[in-house]
Amino acid sequence: MLPILLVVIWIFILLLMKFDWSEYFNLANELIKTDANEAKQRSSISRAYYAAFCLARNYLRDYLGYTKLSRRDFDANVHQYVAEEFNKFDPKNKRMIEIGRDLGRLRSFRNNADYEDTIFSLQKNTQMSLQLARNIIDNINKLNEEIK
Repeated sequence: MLPILLVVIWIFILLLMKFDWSEYFNLANELIKTDANEAKQRSSISRAYYAAFCLARNYLRDYLGYTKLSRRDFDANVHQYVAEEFNKFDPKNKRMIEIGRDLGRLRSFRNNADYEDTIFSLQKNTQMSLQLARNIIDNINKLNEEIK
């Protein structure tokens, strides 16, 4: 009986400690409020992407039953996989398709911000990344409301 109780307590603790990925989006906006130097803009793009990506991944995992997204040893490119699943899950659901499309575009901005030495339109890319992330987060919130 004691081991079962410990497992239940552990699961309860994990649920209480679950990170709110939208906090990354808030940080992305904070980073560019004042003195938006190049490092802050690049970091803003990256945080915006991870906020949107993790919320999208968790939606597939928690609400649509994509249990393999719970595994850390996921064998495919999880970033590409999540975007593609939104694109093909329900071809009639425009909101899902928009999430997949925007996630792919946002990932491209994030890859450039994280890996390219020179970005010629960084300020524009930063603003576009924040808008794409906002759209993704809003659409996921609307999908969550439809389920409830």
